[in-house]
Amino acid sequence: MSLPEFTGTQVNYYMVCHRKLWLFTHDITMEREHEIVQIGKLVGQETYKREQKEIALDDRVVLDWMELQDNSDGTKTIHEVKKGRSVEAAHRMQMLYYLYYLHSKGIEAVGQLDYPLLKKSERLQLTPQATSELRMVLKDIERILESSEVPPRLTTKRFCEKCAYFELCWS
Repeated sequence: MSLPEFTGTQVNYYMVCHRKLWLFTHDITMEREHEIVQIGKLVGQETYKREQKEIALDDRVVLDWMELQDNSDGTKTIHEVKKGRSVEAAHRMQMLYYLYYLHSKGIEAVGQLDYPLLKKSERLQLTPQATSELRMVLKDIERILESSEVPPRLTTKRFCEKCAYFELCWS
């Protein structure tokens, strides 16, 4: 299994909007000053305060936190903290990417998406079906990023209005 060369953010953005993925990857970043992004970062910083935050692996993967105690089957549990579930499929694929990345490094883990504002969580495992789906996503990310053309904006504004790139795409 070859090591993927993308970040978790890129996988997340792919699931939400190919244009956002392309712009972000080509160093057009709008997130720093965006209020909703800052709120999400604050939720991550202010919850689970006792846990070691932001464990970086190879400049590609940044885990929100990992449980120190192994599971009974010897696997690790990694956590990703999210503000809300509006882009839940993107959250899942990002977590599956982290699990895939760890697996490629010889670390077996299960994932947990934590939604502290909703008081909910969801556990994920890297199954053969999930691995197959993720590999297709990674291949498509590569195709998008190799293009010199910016992908078209979404035809519906469902996700766009809260996006850091909204004004760039819609003005």
